[in-house]
Amino acid sequence: MTENTAVELWLLDSVYKLGCPANLQDELRSAGDLLEQKFKGMRSANPRMDNQKVAVMVSLQLMQEVIEMNKSLQQYSQCENALADMVDALDQQITQIQATNG
Repeated sequence: MTENTAVELWLLDSVYKLGCPANLQDELRSAGDLLEQKFKGMRSANPRMDNQKVAVMVSLQLMQEVIEMNKSLQQYSQCENALADMVDALDQQITQIQATNG
């Protein structure tokens, strides 16, 4: 069992301490760094926006990205299924050819 340890993240001028398995701490820190970059980008584009609105706007942008990624994954899955069907059809044709020539 992996033990959780605290990881400190600076986000929107505040410190957040989160429990995290030791093997995932670097990933959590990287995610926090990327999130803070998004916050800073939103803040620089909208300097008068308060932290709560910055967080909401960045959250909406991230959800749009998630939706787009899901669409891409679904398209990939459809392509993968189509390719699998083609491979199956080719396998059947090869089997039929081998049966008639064998």
